[in-house]
This record gives sequence, C-alpha cells and structure tokens, in this order.
Amino acid sequence: MPKAPSKSAAPATLGPWWLMDGDEECPACGQLYIYELEFRCPECDVMSCIHCRRRHSDGRWVCVSCAENSNQEGR
Repeated sequence: MPKAPSKSAAPATLGPWWLMDGDEECPACGQLYIYELEFRCPECDVMSCIHCRRRHSDGRWVCVSCAENSNQEGR
C-alpha cells in the first residue's frame, strides 16, 4: 500500500521560471531579475529589469535615467 503524503511536506514542484527570483541585480532598483527577462536600453545599452523602463516621448522604451534626461532636456 502506498504511503499518503504528509500534510507538512513542501510541494515538490516549483513555480514557473519567469515568476521566480533570478540571479541578476537591477542597477536601477536593486531587485533580482531573470536574465531572460532583461531589458537593454537602446540609448545607453544599460541592463535593467523590465519594471525599470519608461516610454520615451517618441514611443520607444528607454531606461529610467535616459527617460529622466530627456524630460529635463525638454523643459
């Protein structure tokens, strides 16, 4: 007769890879992210997580620092 799983045992399966913490650290926010979900700024080629990107006035996605610089220049 097979053993019944104990109620206190942790589940054997992990979550999807894109929902787990990664090994890369975002320089903008300091959070860990997965390399495959990395964002590279087309202006300065800085790597960051996908949450640290902003839409430029011309519709392109750029990093936070490039977005702030373009906002200051446009004033």
